Amino acid sequence: MNLSLADLEHLYQLPFNELIKQSHEIYRQHHAVNTIHLCGSLSIKTGNCPEDCAYCPQSVHYHTYVSKEALLDADDVLKVARYARTLGVGHFCLGAAWSIVPKGSAFQKLLDIVRKVHSTGLQVCCSLGSISEEQAQALLEAGCTTYNYNLDTSPEFYPKIITTRSFESRYQTLQMLRKTKLKISCGGILGMGESIADRLKLIQYISQLSPQPEMVPLNALVAIEGTPLGQKSFIDPFEYVRIVAIARMAMPRSILAMAAGRHQMSFETQALAFFSGANAIYIGERILVTPTPALNADLDMLKKLGMKTYENNIDIR
Repeated sequence: MNLSLADLEHLYQLPFNELIKQSHEIYRQHHAVNTIHLCGSLSIKTGNCPEDCAYCPQSVHYHTYVSKEALLDADDVLKVARYARTLGVGHFCLGAAWSIVPKGSAFQKLLDIVRKVHSTGLQVCCSLGSISEEQAQALLEAGCTTYNYNLDTSPEFYPKIITTRSFESRYQTLQMLRKTKLKISCGGILGMGESIADRLKLIQYISQLSPQPEMVPLNALVAIEGTPLGQKSFIDPFEYVRIVAIARMAMPRSILAMAAGRHQMSFETQALAFFSGANAIYIGERILVTPTPALNADLDMLKKLGMKTYENNIDIR
């Protein structure tokens, strides 16, 4: 049974040690607690996005370090995917800065990219924007296993961050995707100025999808100069870990991924997040256009923690 908002609020108010103890116990019931999933990502079409997401350097509305790039060539994407596989990556996300997935030749080129990445044995995740059921089916047939479509934040806070699309339309698309055979990756961004209540409502909405998402990426805002949120301070580490714990208790079987912002977290923060239920990280040079920790630093951290990684052909549930 899904946890209510009142349940989540009660859990959030627990003393920190009690909260992460409870979340760890639930984590142990459903996952190998000292084993994590390695994920990779690549921006295959960068910049010039018509959306006005206040956190995003790819928006056409803001002047940032991100330059516009056309859809990458399939063979170039294949080279990156093959390299990611050698690092032990099992879940590889292809991201494109579109508001709506295009049709015609651009979509056919996208399908070719998916087929080639799928041929490496990687699980292919696509994060491409609003999509039709017909396009979702075509991606599935090409080898895509998972579609990423984040809710970002609560319905109440959403209009303060994004005005070019609605929370309701995002949720409707997720419900449509849930009717297909694609798995779902759905998470949000923490530290944009939202309240604790906003964070808990985000987790509640994600957890109400039926069945619950196979993967839940929990991003910490990376403040980018030139965006409206460019001056925001980084989220308090204990607040981040509390949400990891809440998400684990609300979605016991989901993969919880520490996504954007991890390069600004200490080893200690990440260790607490692992204990509380996070069991995936993104490795490589960046998550689409935001930095990630150096690979050697990640490997050193995992070694110090005595953690193993899943084989790169394992299913994400």
